[in-house]
Amino acid sequence: MIRHHPASEVLTAYAAGTLHSGAMLVIACHVDSCAICRGEVALWDSACGALLESSEPAALSDGAFERLLSSLNEAAPARRISEIPEYLRRFDIPTPLRSHKIGMRRWVTPNIWFAPIAMDRKSSARTYLVYSRRNTTFPEHTHVGREFTYVLHGSFSDATGTYSKGDLAQTDESVVHSPAVASQSDCLCLSGADAPMRLLGLPARAIQVLAGRLY
Repeated sequence: MIRHHPASEVLTAYAAGTLHSGAMLVIACHVDSCAICRGEVALWDSACGALLESSEPAALSDGAFERLLSSLNEAAPARRISEIPEYLRRFDIPTPLRSHKIGMRRWVTPNIWFAPIAMDRKSSARTYLVYSRRNTTFPEHTHVGREFTYVLHGSFSDATGTYSKGDLAQTDESVVHSPAVASQSDCLCLSGADAPMRLLGLPARAIQVLAGRLY
């Protein structure tokens, strides 16, 4: 049973397409599994459509149509379902994530690995999978901006609650936490953050630097 959902303002931003691409992907995975949030997004979509229909026409700037045609010609082709890496095939991977290239996993400790999701390389945002074996506690850290985390498998707990499969956790710089994975199962999550996390312990910071601050 899904207990944790995105805030209404997050779903509104998702419906409007104003979140960065990593956050859009994380929310899309939650919406894909959650009938409640799908309904709310559909409501916002309908409201935006009604506003457009009732809006007064506005004059376009010179060359607007030509720029539109040019952007359509340069648009990326429709995403295809990517092949899931071997190390993920035992997990239930949601359709929105399957349309993105998942990079090679990197073990940062004997119990934790990260794997990048291909997104906008020019952005400071980070999008990645993070896996932990059971009975593992992550190093204490906080965030620069917002981080959205969707639980794909297992569960974890921190000062804000317990999050299980299908749940969406949201944190920011006001939250300092050390997520702990339950003893019953390992845990796999998808995270989209505005920037790399801010680790508070010296050993953890050293590992982050060696990893290229990808996470």
